[in-house]
Amino acid sequence: MKALVLGATGGCGAPCLLRLLERGVEVTVIVRSADRLPAAAKGHAKLKVVVAPAGHLALSVDEFAGHLRGADAVVSSLGHNLTFKGMYFPPRMLCVDSVRLICDAARQLAPPTPLRLVVVSTEGVDRPDGADPKRGLLERLLLFVLWLLLPPVGDNEAVLPYLHTEASANPHVDFVAVRPSDMVDGDERPYSVFATLQNGIFNAGSSTRANVGAFMADLVTKTELWTKWRNGYPQLLDDTKKAA
Repeated sequence: MKALVLGATGGCGAPCLLRLLERGVEVTVIVRSADRLPAAAKGHAKLKVVVAPAGHLALSVDEFAGHLRGADAVVSSLGHNLTFKGMYFPPRMLCVDSVRLICDAARQLAPPTPLRLVVVSTEGVDRPDGADPKRGLLERLLLFVLWLLLPPVGDNEAVLPYLHTEASANPHVDFVAVRPSDMVDGDERPYSVFATLQNGIFNAGSSTRANVGAFMADLVTKTELWTKWRNGYPQLLDDTKKAA
């Protein structure tokens, strides 16, 4: 099996990368610098590192498709750095533009089996089909203010509608958008996955980054799990009762 991973140096992407390599998946990563890759991945026989100092969005569709060619799956665990530059300077639409690039490249390659696209989203974004419980007025107001003031919020919110409309109409892509709650560091621990949001931003649970990475890797490698969540928007929450 072959996979392309974007965001492989991040808190969710790194554990996903390691788990894929442990399972014998041939992984290509596109990174600005190879130095930030997890130590256990460096020099791995199954890992191909593509260094793009200006970022993968600087690649043309043809160039990106060349790196995607032959892959069965692609994982996008991208996010904005929580700094002034990371939030207000380009690429301001990192997440949705990356999904668009992946879908355009998949359409160009036209693989015989739809590409498995796994994307990290957030509990601050509702399912486009309206299946999530309705948020309260105060929560909706706060999310609107954040959307006005913080470009990454608008970027994250644009991903799910794009998947729901454009990716769903693309015969060469199937997707799963994973929605964690407040993400924390730590080792893998028991967690649960739900089809709809179980909480909002005022009563947020936690989602360990290692758990998110593990779940994304499972979606890539476990057909039964992929079939269950295909074209869905699951929320992943740490199971604090089991962990205790």
